[in-house]
Amino acid sequence: MNEQNDTSRQTNPEGGKRNLVESPFFAAMGTLGDVVFLSVLWLIFSLPLVTVGASTTAAFAVAGKIAARQDYFVRRDFMAAFKRDWRIATRVWAVLAVVLIVLVADYQIGLANPGSWGGVLIAVAAAMGLCWLCVLGGGFALLGRFGYTRVRDVLKDGALLCVANPTAVLVWLIVLLFMPLLHKVVPALYDYLYLPWLFLGGGTAITLFSFALRPAFTRLEKKK
Repeated sequence: MNEQNDTSRQTNPEGGKRNLVESPFFAAMGTLGDVVFLSVLWLIFSLPLVTVGASTTAAFAVAGKIAARQDYFVRRDFMAAFKRDWRIATRVWAVLAVVLIVLVADYQIGLANPGSWGGVLIAVAAAMGLCWLCVLGGGFALLGRFGYTRVRDVLKDGALLCVANPTAVLVWLIVLLFMPLLHKVVPALYDYLYLPWLFLGGGTAITLFSFALRPAFTRLEKKK
């Protein structure tokens, strides 16, 4: 949560969220502001590219608290998670980045080879790309909420989480693919929305996915 609004975003002893201004509208606006701030932090800390994993994990750590209606401070919790998980998150991201490079190369080869063989390569790259997005989201969502020490466990559990929660995955994919599809369907509208989405899209997608995964995470937390 934005540091300037910390006093108005507290959790009461019964576990419910309380605002000094008792209004659903102000609560919603406060959360929206937190998501915007989270999006900006995620974008800034992802710019070196090598830190995308740590930045995404940190954003999921904050979004997980928002979804769970726990006390949170956006900047402080983001930085704490970034420092705590950056080693394992960077290793996970390195594996995912290599896979992404292979998928992009496969797609480009398919484009360069018109015909049935090229179509097969494109279809395989597209299908595996969707799986890649699912593992990325599920893995970093888990890493931001639970402790991990091995890369393979993050990737495996991320894949299993997505298989077990298709509705949450659908939300994740719709949000992530909205702008690319809009570019194909309505390019004029895409031009207007590109810049706002650049700054807001990351935190928005991560937060919506965290809310969609909340029932699954509640079950996992009860097992801990």
